[in-house]
Amino acid sequence: MAERELDPTVGALRGEDVEDRDWERVQPRRISDADWKRFEGYAAEILRAMGMPLDTPGTAKTPGRFLSALFDSTEGYEGDAKLVTAFPTECRGGPDCEISQVVEGPIPFYSLCEHHAFPFFGHAFIGYVAHEHIIGISKLTRLVRMFARRFTVQERMGSEITNALSRILQAHGVALYLEAVHLCTQMRGVRESEQTTRTTFWRGNYEATPALREEFLAIAGAHTNGHRS
Repeated sequence: MAERELDPTVGALRGEDVEDRDWERVQPRRISDADWKRFEGYAAEILRAMGMPLDTPGTAKTPGRFLSALFDSTEGYEGDAKLVTAFPTECRGGPDCEISQVVEGPIPFYSLCEHHAFPFFGHAFIGYVAHEHIIGISKLTRLVRMFARRFTVQERMGSEITNALSRILQAHGVALYLEAVHLCTQMRGVRESEQTTRTTFWRGNYEATPALREEFLAIAGAHTNGHRS
């Protein structure tokens, strides 16, 4: 029986390279055609009950498109952070190994809140103080997106990214700053029109050195302000 897998053209449409797609899809999800057809029926039933007419040219295929969009948006489950490789660095002690940090960002991400399955999206900044290893810049982006493209919450996503990077690099310190807009607070509930959720995560030297945290947040803040303008 045929099975459903992530459409390999989706990544290309988003501007992602083949290497990125292959790295993410190490644990592909497979859904049989029979199950997929059944899920389309469920989606159609729900959408129709919510008021959507499904007999127009624009909506006849909406249940299938909705399922495909949901499947593509949760492709992070197909990745494995253990496969991210690190490279030797030139750490010889001194300040370069204690307080000199690498900061990458803003890294855009899109995710789905596990409470309402509504999107939340924003930017991530990653910082680390290298010890014996460094990581390719593109791998930081892939790591963020892998954990973002799941049903999750911002706090867990941040912890997963921070813990994975700490394990991969065995760095002197790891920092992460996330800011996101949550549509579940804007489209339902309190209906906040302008609300941003910010979370920070610290490991190693960042926990013990306030100046290091301040420098990291200053860099992230400067770039974030520039991005908004």
